Amino acid sequence: MDQQMMFFIIVAGTVTAIGFFLSRLFVGGKDQRLHQRLVDGTDQNAVADHQATRSDSMMPVLGNVVQAAAQPFMPSSREKQSSMRKQLNFAGIYSASAPGFVTGAKVIFMVGGVGVGYLIGQMMEQTLLGLSLGGLVGYFLPRFWLKQKIKSNQQALNMALPDALDLMVVCVEAGLTVDAAMQRVGQELGLAHPALSRELGIAHMETRVGLSRSESLKNLGVRTGSTGLQALASMLIQADRFGTSIANALRIQAEALRTKRQHAAEEMAAKASVKLSFPLVLFIFPATFIVLAGPTVIGLMRSALFTD
Repeated sequence: MDQQMMFFIIVAGTVTAIGFFLSRLFVGGKDQRLHQRLVDGTDQNAVADHQATRSDSMMPVLGNVVQAAAQPFMPSSREKQSSMRKQLNFAGIYSASAPGFVTGAKVIFMVGGVGVGYLIGQMMEQTLLGLSLGGLVGYFLPRFWLKQKIKSNQQALNMALPDALDLMVVCVEAGLTVDAAMQRVGQELGLAHPALSRELGIAHMETRVGLSRSESLKNLGVRTGSTGLQALASMLIQADRFGTSIANALRIQAEALRTKRQHAAEEMAAKASVKLSFPLVLFIFPATFIVLAGPTVIGLMRSALFTD
């Protein structure tokens, strides 16, 4: 029993460490850009060098372990590779080694889940059930994390888009072109909305390397998978093609997105009462009945009606 418990602690610690390092790799540490803006240039360089040195020291070991685990299980067909890359792009992950890390995380977590499930199954005398559930949980845990990452990235883009369109209206009316306005808005939103700032920066870099504005806007909508950015790309392409006022189109688009966001908030508020009914019936009402009717029931049980 002591050996099994020790093995359980080792496996759980290994899985926890791998999950921590993977989260640090994909998500990153705490954003230091606000701190870097408040300090002088020398301190910014020192902080950047320190972060680069720390990440460079962690990357080789972790990368070699995960890539080695993922190598036999990497998808061979281009369709599967493209599908995985598309999901990672929706999550805002553009690293070339990200598919290997996701595949390696599935393998490592599945093996760790099988080990933990075996120990739990031995304790509960259900070894086969523990192995099966542990392997399934470990395999689907990275996929669940990726879906949550996609959801959070989409929400961040949709929440930031109306503010970005308002800033673009100001920039366009001040005389800037659409490309310059996208670049300036991306720089200004770097602190408040880093996800949208990154996407606008990528679209601007695509125009600088030779792509047309329509192609970069189409890539912006396809890359992110955001319906708001896809609508924005279509609107800007049509406004550029037919020669309509871009400022008015941006203003109308921003108002429509803001109205849509308000309706979504009202829908969530309307659903809150329905969602609260389940914990209300299951937990609050029984406790209330016990508090209110408990003394009466106890007094009734002690009365002459129930006593000999």
